[in-house]
Amino acid sequence: MITGKATHLIRNHKYWAAIAIALMVFGACKATELLAPAKEIALIVGEPWKDMQARSSAEIGPVFEGRNWYRQPTELSRLRFADPAHAFITPPAKFFTVGFDDKGLVDGVRMSPQVEPLPLNDVLRIALDIQNQWRKSGWVLEEPIEFPAYEDTPEWRRKIEQCTANSTHWQVKDKYNALLVISCFRDEQEANKDSYLVTLAIGPYIDYQSDAPVKPK
Repeated sequence: MITGKATHLIRNHKYWAAIAIALMVFGACKATELLAPAKEIALIVGEPWKDMQARSSAEIGPVFEGRNWYRQPTELSRLRFADPAHAFITPPAKFFTVGFDDKGLVDGVRMSPQVEPLPLNDVLRIALDIQNQWRKSGWVLEEPIEFPAYEDTPEWRRKIEQCTANSTHWQVKDKYNALLVISCFRDEQEANKDSYLVTLAIGPYIDYQSDAPVKPK
């Protein structure tokens, strides 16, 4: 359940709707693709697109000049957030989009850091690892206050299994926002098998008083 200020990471980027494609992509995964070694997209939100391309081992297409849109790596890739002070790395992601603005700058990431829907234990492991990396590199939990970040507790497990888990919203003040949420995945062909998706979104810091993105320093 995506709540509160974190909705800006969706509302300010129309291409977030592409997350729906993830359901089709996961269903169409081929075993050979999953066996291929993952490449890396290494980026910093706010940097020129060409800087990301030069740093990354995965191939990703160029920007469309003067447009806000997104691209996807051409190979199975993991994300390495390359800001030295706020770095973290994800598992390989089958669904992975990187957005750019009309100036050709990286303006956000939308991804599910996994190659297929997973059981609860596995998605919790992914989410907790990302959160732990954030804590160690200066990211701060901003929402929710009343029900803190994901933990391996009976309360969180119940909310996830009931498909009512809130999103968690993290930030590096004046630089970045991030959203993390675990959601249910329903496969009609395996109706009795519960599986879940971690969704991760990263964008520029939002000054909520002015409701405008702040250019990373």
